[in-house]
Amino acid sequence: MYFTLLGPTGEHDAHMRYLGVGRAGLLLEAGLDPLREGLAALPALGALEDHAEYYPVDAILLSHAHVDHMAALPVLARRWPRAQILCTEATWRLARLQLCRHATLWGEAWDAGESLEEPLYGAADVQELESRLRLVERGERLNPIATEPGLFLTPLDAGHILGSCSWLVEHEGRRLFYTADVCGRPQSVIQGAVYPNPPVDVVVSESTVAWSPRHAALSRRDEIERLAGALREVAAVGGSVLMPVFNMGRAQELLFILHSLKRKGRIPPLPVYVGRRAWEIAQLYDHFAARDRRLLPDFKFAETMVDVLDLEEDAVELEGSRIFLVPSGMMHPRSASWQVARQLAPLPLHAIFFVGHAAGGSFAKRVLQSQAGEVLDFDGQQLPRHCRVESFLSSSHSSLPELLDMLRRVKAVHVVALPGRKDSAERLLAAALEQDPTLRTDVALPGQELDLSAP
Repeated sequence: MYFTLLGPTGEHDAHMRYLGVGRAGLLLEAGLDPLREGLAALPALGALEDHAEYYPVDAILLSHAHVDHMAALPVLARRWPRAQILCTEATWRLARLQLCRHATLWGEAWDAGESLEEPLYGAADVQELESRLRLVERGERLNPIATEPGLFLTPLDAGHILGSCSWLVEHEGRRLFYTADVCGRPQSVIQGAVYPNPPVDVVVSESTVAWSPRHAALSRRDEIERLAGALREVAAVGGSVLMPVFNMGRAQELLFILHSLKRKGRIPPLPVYVGRRAWEIAQLYDHFAARDRRLLPDFKFAETMVDVLDLEEDAVELEGSRIFLVPSGMMHPRSASWQVARQLAPLPLHAIFFVGHAAGGSFAKRVLQSQAGEVLDFDGQQLPRHCRVESFLSSSHSSLPELLDMLRRVKAVHVVALPGRKDSAERLLAAALEQDPTLRTDVALPGQELDLSAP
């Protein structure tokens, strides 16, 4: 086995990895950098294309449907037309929504002359993927590649978002566990990750938040109670709250939390406005409720009684207190969260509450780091920020203690840490060696090939 990290690379946030197994080649993920456009948004494909005989691609394995993990799929499928695409049905349904949306927006911008970047794919390319799909069930042991009959793949629940999976790869007695984005603890809606039986020879592990002592000490109950108290305070003065969210995963978690807090009387019965696409995804969560590992199998988002907000059609009304749970999480200019923030920011009775990560360089990070009274630039409109701004800790990634618990439970022999935020990979490996000094460890570096064979 040999492993090469193709993305993310430094500032580029498109996830893709290559795993060579015998005569077979697997692409793990098919991400697109959401902050870039056109060809610049794709992962680094040069090595694969320049040395095709050394890097065959027999299958593309998707872990989940976030843009940075799957939105380059039509491009990769076109470049490797014989490669199978393996993912869960829920991941495909979520991915198709995203891919079709990208194709539509890019096409409209190109046709209107608003973008200099030719669309990477269109609706027909997304439709073409259907014939290449192999939808899998988590826990199902697969033998999908005829040229390498000794290769077996088993998807396991990653606990990250609806449909997400890690992958167990077995070949000639060697067992590799690729965690992808994994959450070891239960969230509000879905249960925590499932790990393979021990022992595992190689664990290729994410490390996204392993750098953070706050995540390591996170008490989900305490953060929810702190959020409830802050919502009560804003409502008491007649203010409204903006919570910038990603449409997939975070939006559904917060919808459930707000519904639960209102039902228990811990916050007033405030109207909640959610973005149209986040609500479409919530409906998919309901569709798969009976088949997914849910904490409350009978809960349905249809019970939450929210108003769907489409800022292309609806004006933002601020009479009375209300909660806006709208994208984008990074508050991209002209997004729903950016437009709502423009109205809330100048008034001290309102609030912007961040629940999750705000990337460096994003407008969300600019708002989060701003001081009261500081002027914010809303596309040329200069507005002072007088509203309340606060951050609440939440993550669908495993903390450092949870990653260490995973390594202990699977009895890992060799750990390859994927880059995370800051020095997450190095911190994970240092803590793992402290836990088990016999471990073999590597940090995956962009473009570097790692030999994962037995020492």
